[in-house]
Amino acid sequence: MRSPSTLSTEIQQLLAGEQADPRAAQGLFLVPLAIEVCLQLALGGQLGEVFLLGLAVVAVPTVGAFAIARGHASHRWTIWLPVLDIIALGTFRLAPETAVGVAVAFPAIWLGLQFGARGVATTIATVLGAYVLPTLVLHGSTLEAVSRVAQVTLMAVISSGAVALTAQMWKAQAEHSGVASRRLARAMSDVIEQRRRTESIVSTVDIGLVALDAEGSYDSMNPRHRDFMALAYPDGHAGKAGQLGYVYLPDGLTPMSREQMPTTRASQGESFRDYMIWVGQDLAERRALAVSGSPHFDASGQFAGAVLAYHDITDLVVAARIKDEFIASVSHELRTPLTSIIGYVDLVLEGDPDEILPDDVRHHLATVQRNARRLHRLVDDLLSTALHSVTTVLDLEVVDVRQLVELSALEAEKAATAAGHTFTFEAACPQLPIKGDSERLAQVFDNLFSNAVKYTPAGGHVSGSVCQDGHEAVIRVADTGRGISASELGEVFDKFFRSSSVQDEAIPGVGLGLAITKKIVDAHDGHISVQSTLEVGTTFEVRLPLTEPPTWPTDRAPAGQGPAA
Repeated sequence: MRSPSTLSTEIQQLLAGEQADPRAAQGLFLVPLAIEVCLQLALGGQLGEVFLLGLAVVAVPTVGAFAIARGHASHRWTIWLPVLDIIALGTFRLAPETAVGVAVAFPAIWLGLQFGARGVATTIATVLGAYVLPTLVLHGSTLEAVSRVAQVTLMAVISSGAVALTAQMWKAQAEHSGVASRRLARAMSDVIEQRRRTESIVSTVDIGLVALDAEGSYDSMNPRHRDFMALAYPDGHAGKAGQLGYVYLPDGLTPMSREQMPTTRASQGESFRDYMIWVGQDLAERRALAVSGSPHFDASGQFAGAVLAYHDITDLVVAARIKDEFIASVSHELRTPLTSIIGYVDLVLEGDPDEILPDDVRHHLATVQRNARRLHRLVDDLLSTALHSVTTVLDLEVVDVRQLVELSALEAEKAATAAGHTFTFEAACPQLPIKGDSERLAQVFDNLFSNAVKYTPAGGHVSGSVCQDGHEAVIRVADTGRGISASELGEVFDKFFRSSSVQDEAIPGVGLGLAITKKIVDAHDGHISVQSTLEVGTTFEVRLPLTEPPTWPTDRAPAGQGPAA
């Protein structure tokens, strides 16, 4: 007895047109034949000679099916098995008392199923030659004979054709499914490979990565983040956003609250970058991390979770601290000799009035005094920057900004002439009173003119102007120097910034002047901007709010016209 799984496999092989075991198809054909034999014996008591002849013919394909299945005969003989079955049915049909002819559907289906169009053609030829013609010859062309033959023939053709068509469609569908399955397999292989590559990258990068789900639970993290977690939560973590541990604010000392934790902010859908925290119980092992978080949403726009990246910036923070300590130390050491220089110059200029100094000596000493004080202010600013003091203290009074710009322009003209530049200055208004710190504002204008002269190659041109625009004083300083690239223009007011061209040419400077200049202008509620083109030049513009003009004292009357335009 053949198992159902074996029979099912053989039928599938028949559908696929493969070299299937023919015993399954032959066995199905023998079922109605066996029923017919039982009926003949039950009703007549014996089998007729014609019926026995038919059984003898059926025995041939039955033995052949076993021979082919066991490899004793070639599979190419399989097509003859259903043909012989139809011939046997034709033999049975010669006995008028049998109705087994309807079993012709079984070999017809076999032929159509396994051999397709060729099987259908074989079915038609075999039925006509071995079944229809003998029946008509022996029984005549009576209505009953023709009707029975036509029904059997039609049943055989329909069975064979319908099965062949169905098998063809099944094969096409199977082939299409196979192609789709292979494509899906390739796509899955690509996805698996991409995921493996991504996991390899995520596991290798020196950045801690963690994914949160919509509920704030930890979904996944890479090995680097596990190291950070071990520092922040040595006793373990519950896998939920906002859990308190050894996590501190940017000062490295104040513990973070639950609301300040980056995971809490991220789980609430907030996006942020470079949020600084410290992690670690031991001060010696504590690490500074810059955390960035970004939410992600599902197809319906609902919050689906967030991804956070933790970047270890401890070395950068330590380096910045060492740099500030170094600047503070150097600045502190510079203040002592500068204080001495300023003190002695003040003593000379404010000494015994009976001791008359020549005018040129007094003028030179005044220049030394002015520049020493300016240098002292720069050292103070440098020290304040190193000590993270961001407050600019102003000694406010009403001053004439036109006069301050003219004084800076006088000094700048001398420097420009010595450097081989041409220089022009224009003051388009008599007085421009503002409320400000004269020393700090002088520092702004001195720095802008000094930069224009310093960063302009020999033979260039430096110009300055001051005018009124509505309720603002507008000061412009322009040059025909090296210029600043568009990519660096947004950084000119950053501390310690120096353009690449200036660094390449090793022009002296530390990159603090413009940062301090902007700080002073901002403290006066003003605005400073810059426009520059490489190899064409740079223009700085300062705008300061005007105030109501006072009654100017005689000793503070506006100066003369200054350098000739």
